[in-house]
Amino acid sequence: MKKRGDVSRRDFIQKATKTALGVTLGAGLVRTAQSQVYKSILPPNILGANERLLTGHIGTGGMGRSHLGFVLQRDDVQPIALCDIYRKNLERGAQMVKQKFSNFTMHKDFREVIENKDVDAVVIATPDHWHCLCVLYAADAKKHIYCEKPLSTTIEEGRKMVEAVRRNEVIFQGGTMQRSGAHFQEAVELVRSGYIGKVAHVETFNHEDKSIEGIGPGDSDQAKWEREGLDWEFHQGWVEHKPFNTNRWIYHFRWFLEYSGGKITDWGAHLIDIGLWAMGEDKQPRTVTAVGGKYVIKDNRTTPDTLEAVWEFDDYILTFSNRVYNMYLPKGYSDHGILFHGTLGTLRVDRGGYEVIPVPNNDGCEPKKAGPSELNQAHWTNFITSIRDNKDPIVPVECLHNTTRVCHMGTCAYVAGARLVWDPVNEKFIGDDEATRKANAWAYRPYLNGWSLTPPYDRRQRA
Repeated sequence: MKKRGDVSRRDFIQKATKTALGVTLGAGLVRTAQSQVYKSILPPNILGANERLLTGHIGTGGMGRSHLGFVLQRDDVQPIALCDIYRKNLERGAQMVKQKFSNFTMHKDFREVIENKDVDAVVIATPDHWHCLCVLYAADAKKHIYCEKPLSTTIEEGRKMVEAVRRNEVIFQGGTMQRSGAHFQEAVELVRSGYIGKVAHVETFNHEDKSIEGIGPGDSDQAKWEREGLDWEFHQGWVEHKPFNTNRWIYHFRWFLEYSGGKITDWGAHLIDIGLWAMGEDKQPRTVTAVGGKYVIKDNRTTPDTLEAVWEFDDYILTFSNRVYNMYLPKGYSDHGILFHGTLGTLRVDRGGYEVIPVPNNDGCEPKKAGPSELNQAHWTNFITSIRDNKDPIVPVECLHNTTRVCHMGTCAYVAGARLVWDPVNEKFIGDDEATRKANAWAYRPYLNGWSLTPPYDRRQRA
């Protein structure tokens, strides 16, 4: 693991001392959530290995509240700031925190959380198209970062995020928590060790059994939802602004190409991640092809309901398959998984465990299987330990960028409708034909509405 700049303990002690002094001198400070929190956790001896990590949570929707649930089970983490642009989600998150802690602040603008000097780390669980700006602001403020997958919505965003994290020497943990699961780690080691022989094909898949009505038409009554506390314009952020529709908002945003990539960046980011980890993350694809379309589902999504993507590496191919309307799979399979096809056997792994199925030719291998393992708490333990030890966690920013980039390459091939050739050095597709230009334009689409990938990131107040 790569060590970071020498910060942590000395700076942390200085910070705690200054905060304690401020609480003593300023009665007004005692009334703020930040100083109350610090006052409550300062132990008799100066904060050592058992100090709490003070977190700010940006996004308290479904995944954001899941993370709150994980950290509230721990004694080494304390949420002191919550943020969501939808008031109901913010209140739901607050109700959870109140069960354990009484002092925390609530915000609509994520930058207020990052500006709180007492926040040690931010937890980013926003819609995908907000990940980048939250990470850029947090890294520049020297906050440690836990960010959900996929890392970005464009390949350009991902590169900017890697640069910001490394430039500011903060700890970054990506939300692909399967890497922290013992059975996933065992499966990866079996592939790497040659247990199933030479692997030349890695299959990833996720299938659903949704009705052909899908998510329906959505609700377009913007005024009603604004009364519930929604800020529609802020939600859309840097992408092209569209008329309000609930399907472009909570959870379902991921089925719209402007904000996400559909299943390939949703479940695919988890599954493809394990495939790349096992096969060698130093390898990048040479080509990518994707075919599919919206053939069945009748809702207003813009991502495909049927998709097959193929990445060609020097010594193997990686595939991703998704059907939204039919989840039939061979008996014993779950709705998702990764299949490593080797010369001696096939290894199937998902969140329920793994199994090695020998093949009769080439002498085969011994069958082997294991059940599920804990994922999320192990991932959080890894993040917290990495901050204390000042080293990279199991999913540093480069790993999540690599996985997300491969997913986006698949979306670019789908959007362009062509087989694309990849330049790993410049992170662009090679060629000057119309399809390649279209793919590169999608991978590097510009920020709009006054937002920018370079400081100042918010230029809306400038003429």
